[in-house]
Amino acid sequence: MVRRNDGRQLGDPAKAADAIRAALDAPHPPLHLALGADAVDAIRAHTTDLTAELDAWEHLARDTAFTNEEEKP
Repeated sequence: MVRRNDGRQLGDPAKAADAIRAALDAPHPPLHLALGADAVDAIRAHTTDLTAELDAWEHLARDTAFTNEEEKP
């Protein structure tokens, strides 16, 4: 499969290597590095969905905190 798809990938491997080197050389390298428009689009879609879900359930998540020191075990 790898040989069959060689040269047909969406991105340029040399540009990807340059991007990785640039990220590694940065003063504050990213924890995650998206390479390619398809990766950026997929991550943006996922974070949009994740944010919407967090917004919808935030009240429930925040309600799990202790209300005062006396309730702690």
